[in-house]
Parts: sequence; structure tokens; C-alpha cells
Amino acid sequence: MSHPELAAEQEYVDRAYDHLERMRAAVAGAGDQVDGEIAQAAMDAWAARRLRTFEDAERGLCFGRLDFETILKPLYIGRRFVHDESQRQLVVNWQAPAARPFYTATPQDPHGLTLRRRFRSEGRRLVDIADETLDGTVVDGAAVDDFLLEELERDRDVHMRDIVATIQADQYRLITHDPDGVLVIQGGPGTGKTAVGLHRASWLVYTLGERLQRRGVLVVGPNRTFMEYVSHVLPALGEDMVEQRAVSELVDGIVPERRDPPDVAELKADTRLADVVRRAVELQLVSEPEELALRLEGSFVWVKEHEVGELVKRARRELGTGAAARERFRMSLLRRFYEEYGRIHGASAVRSFDEVERALRAQGYLDRVLKAAWPSVAPDRLVQRLLTSRVLLAEAADSILDDAEQRLLQRRGAGWSDGDVALLDEARSALVEPPHAYGHVIVDEAQDLTPMQLRMVARRARDGAFTALGDVAQATGPVRYSTWGEVLPHLPRGDEAGVEELRHAYRVPREIMELALPLLEDIAPDVAPPIAYRTGAAPPVIRRVDEAHLLVDAFRTAAEAPDGLPVVIVPEQLAENVPSDELVPVLTPREAKGLEFDHVVVVEPALIPARELYVALTRPTKTLVVLHARDLPPRLRAAS
Repeated sequence: MSHPELAAEQEYVDRAYDHLERMRAAVAGAGDQVDGEIAQAAMDAWAARRLRTFEDAERGLCFGRLDFETILKPLYIGRRFVHDESQRQLVVNWQAPAARPFYTATPQDPHGLTLRRRFRSEGRRLVDIADETLDGTVVDGAAVDDFLLEELERDRDVHMRDIVATIQADQYRLITHDPDGVLVIQGGPGTGKTAVGLHRASWLVYTLGERLQRRGVLVVGPNRTFMEYVSHVLPALGEDMVEQRAVSELVDGIVPERRDPPDVAELKADTRLADVVRRAVELQLVSEPEELALRLEGSFVWVKEHEVGELVKRARRELGTGAAARERFRMSLLRRFYEEYGRIHGASAVRSFDEVERALRAQGYLDRVLKAAWPSVAPDRLVQRLLTSRVLLAEAADSILDDAEQRLLQRRGAGWSDGDVALLDEARSALVEPPHAYGHVIVDEAQDLTPMQLRMVARRARDGAFTALGDVAQATGPVRYSTWGEVLPHLPRGDEAGVEELRHAYRVPREIMELALPLLEDIAPDVAPPIAYRTGAAPPVIRRVDEAHLLVDAFRTAAEAPDGLPVVIVPEQLAENVPSDELVPVLTPREAKGLEFDHVVVVEPALIPARELYVALTRPTKTLVVLHARDLPPRLRAAS
């Protein structure tokens, strides 16, 4: 039987959607309210971003209602606020303090609630209601847990969905953690750490308001595939102020195309490379001051070599070696010259500052002296030379890297790798300017970022406001951290960070999780195993097949899976030999990191390192099939 108030609640939700349409129309017409081509273009761009958030909020705009002891009107909770013509709120943002009891109220601490109501929707239509009194009983409708289970068991999509309607209390506590602190969240497969990070970004923007409007929030992920997968969550929550980038995309204009061998990638991960880059900068910026002199009004005016040298030292001492420091030196040199011009000519010094500068430039004197005292060095060219010039590398790496390490870094040809991006960022920060600093930085899969990459990300966190999410048991990057204690020194204010845990795995059924958990004993014995929330899934299938038929069997198994999103996960060694398939994606374990699928086929686990195997086995939400021709790894054999 349907809930007795389903029709009345549908009427209220319909009204909210009507006003959402009115708000959408107002945004669409905003460009007509401004004058000027530039202003209209800016307004149109803003409107386009905002309209996307309206579209993404279509699914389940309103998902809950709160009834309070001391407030007559109920409070409706949703993905974004909706107001009527009189600016009265019909739906309150889930981020608002008023919505907190929806996630945190318990019979022991009801926060003044008498009733918590949850809605289940299909598009704009309400299909079910669950009522929960704060004495723990259900009044009408479905059981509360059924809503969460149903959401978890829905077919996956190529994009991640928000979890705003089903955020659990332990997740909400971390989403709303101190916005100015340094937070590290350890969470095993399926515990929702990625969702926590994205919803934290939305909560931060809402909570800090104007402060973050100027600085923004940056969300960093391990690769482009991962970022595309999570790209729709924040727009669905109404956010267009959060920048989302893969770690390899943090330096504008750089697209990594090379792949470093493992030993090279590991060396480029070492923070000693920061010292090498900085020394290379110093070597390229060696100052050779020259006298600046020019005949004006019949007499020579000059700034002596030693004075030019002192101006260089002062600018670098105060501002470093970037573009701002070089400009400070240029202006100081010009002002010093103009002072001399006034001193020498007195009442005859009738030229303006700009006229004197033009005179110096006209003969090329100024540019020559500037380049000698402070050479102009392009950061990208510096790093390219450092990696290809044996002489420059030997000089820059002297006493930092040994001869074998220097030979390892040397290469031929152009192009950048993922490991080079952090080197380029180091050079640009030294030679041009530090990158834009965001009000808060959130890094997902942080356990896969190298110390140099973490240094690059930390540079973008204003005042060290930082959230790192990950699972050290799934560390598959060039540096394999064993504990978060090895990561913290590379985070801003890492000595202040506390490590919080998410223990409940909502995505992976217990029957599948039990196959993967024995691997933890080898790869991360100090990590507490995740606790599977769901049961009742089909047990994983482990099947031995002829090696020649491995891939054929894998594709057939994936294609025959029930409705939902399938994937075939193969070892790195086999990836290049796998033909493309439009219906079934084929990924390596590293490529599958952070993603989720309904049906997973893992091929030849004996060729997959233990950490990566743990990743592969914990991607499914419904079924897991393991195909092998070789003997299974001992931990997997024992578990099966």
C-alpha cells in the first residue's frame, strides 16, 4: 500500500519544481539585463554554468522532510534551495545547518525532531516515503534501510551519482569537518570516501560563502578517467565554483604523453628533484651586472655595475626569482637611473620618467643590461634542458643525485610524462609565479600521489586548508606508502593532520569483499579491514580456462552479464593485446581505481600485483568472475 500522504507530498514537490522552473527562467534571461558586449558575454557564461546545475538537479530535487517539536512548518531538504516569488524557501539546501538533523539525529539525540521523512523519487515523481520517529520506530511506508539498499543496488552509470539523499552519519561528520584544518580520510573500497570528498567541496562552498568565492575550491584526482567519472556530482548539487582537475592537468598547457619506466617514475617522485630544479634555476639565473649608461642632454647618466648587482640581490632577497622579482628589479633600476638623471642635470632634467625609459629602450641599452643582470629563462625549456643535457644535469644535481641516478633521468626527445608535471610546476613557481592558491584543496586517491605531486598540490592550498582521501592498502603509484605517516610530511601542515576512518563499505557486497580481504594481511596489515554493509549477493565465481581462451571467455562473460555496467580488468602485460570493445570497457587495475561497476571480470590474477589485485576485486557492486589459466595467488586460493 502507498503511503497515506504520498499524494499531498507529490503536490508540494510539484510546486517546488514549478518554482525551480521560474528560477531557471530568471537565470536564462539574466544576459538580457546587462549592457555592453563584454558584460553580456560574462553574464552569458555565468548563466550557462548555472543552468547546467539546474539540469543536473532534476533527479530527486527534494528527498526529505523534517518535523520539529517547536516549529510549526515542516522543513523540506533537497539538492538545492528553491524559493517562491516572495523569497520564502520551499526547499532548503542539504548543506544548510538546518538540514543537519536529517543526517545526524538519533533517538538518543533527536535535535528537536519528532519525525524524519525520506522520499524516493523517479525523476519528478515520488514513488515511496519512509517515516521515522525519533524513538526508532517506523510509522508508515518503507523501512529506512530499504532506501539506502535500493540506491546501492541500482545499476551503475558511466558517471558517479551524488549520495546526498543517503549520506550516513559517519560520512556527514567528515563532510562537515573543520573547514580550515588538515583532514586525512582513510577509507577502504566502497566506503564512500570519494563521495565524501565531493560533498565536502559542496558543503565548503556553501558554508564559507564569499570567502571561497574569491579563492574557490580545487578537487584533484589521480587521472583523467577518474575525473570524468566524478564530473557530474558537483553540478547535480548546484555547484559551479569548484575546479576539478587530474593531478597531471595542474600545470596549464601541459599534456603528458610519455610514460616513464618504473625506476624513472620512482626517481622523479623524490623531493630531491625539487632541489635539483631549484639549483638549475639558480644556474640559469647567474647575474653578470653591467653598467647602465646613456648620454642625455649632453652628459652621461649611469648606474654602476655594483649598484646594478645590489638591486638584483635586493629584489631576489625580498621576492625570490620569479617574474614579480624581476619586474621589481627592472623598476628599481629605472628609478635609480632617473634619480641620477635628476641629480646630474638638475633644472635641465625636463624629461618624464616614461621618456627616459623610452630613450633607454630605443638604443637597446636597457634590454641588454636587464638580460645580463637577470637572464630571461622559460620554465618549460629549463626542465627540457635539465632532462636532456648531461652537463646541466650534472651541475644541478651535484651532491644531490649520484651518477647512476643522473643517467636514469637523462632522455632524448620531447614530450612530457606525469612525473615531469611536478618538475615543471617547480620551475614555473621559481621562474614565473606560484600557482593560484585555492581556499581549500581536496585530493582523492592521495595514496597514489608521489611526494613531488603532493608538494605540487600543497602549493595550491591557501593557508594549508587541505583534505586528503584515500586507502593506503590501494597504493599503486610510483611510491607505495605503507601508512599515512609516510604521506603526512608531504602535506601542508601535515604535522597537524588527524587521520579519520570510514569503515563501512556500502558498495561491495560481503560475499565479494570476503574474497579480497585476505590480501590485506600482506599489503597493509595495519589497516583495519572495511566492514561490508550489504549481503545476499551471488558468491564470486572463480573459473580456470585455457590460456588461449582467457580474453574471449572474459568478453563473453562480461557481455552475458545481467543489466548493469560491466568491465573486464586485465593485467598490465595483457592490456596492449586486448582489442577494443564498444560494449565492454577493458581497464587495468590502476585505470579502474576509484571506479565502480555492476559486473566485473578479472583476468589472470597471478599476473596482477597484490595491491592492484585488491583494487580489481573490489570494483563490483553485484557480481565478480575471476578467470585464470595460471595457479591462483596463495591468498586468493585460500579464500576461494
